[in-house]
Amino acid sequence: MIKLISTLFLALLSSGFASAKATVNGSADGVVASGVWDESHEGASLFCVHVTNAVELIKGNSEATCFLTEVQAIAKDATNVTTNLFVIKTWDKHGLTAITTFYADKNGDETTASAPNAVKYTFRLVVDLDAGSVTKYVETPAKTLGYHLK
Repeated sequence: MIKLISTLFLALLSSGFASAKATVNGSADGVVASGVWDESHEGASLFCVHVTNAVELIKGNSEATCFLTEVQAIAKDATNVTTNLFVIKTWDKHGLTAITTFYADKNGDETTASAPNAVKYTFRLVVDLDAGSVTKYVETPAKTLGYHLK
């Protein structure tokens, strides 16, 4: 199962960034999307699946997870690649909503909630399968920014 997920994820990464236009495909079973955030120009690949094992699959149990990989050019010949895991809160044939939360210090490095001056960040993904769109919201106590896959 892990090998299958890895293979599909790598295929998405390798094909998604060559595309000039965002692609969003999926159903209630799985979602793949790739493109560039219109606001930041970072490349993004999204892969959402129901993760389980054979025993739990027979019982009908699975956890729904999204893997969002983003690539940012920070200098000539230098890139920053990050992957975040999102827990899916709702998912049906029309789309999904997933979130991940973490704390960062004033330098943007991940830290604990109890660290001095830690800021809570919540990333919320909204995938609209009918419209073929993905929006990432970055929520802090002070503001919310929206990024749209193009």
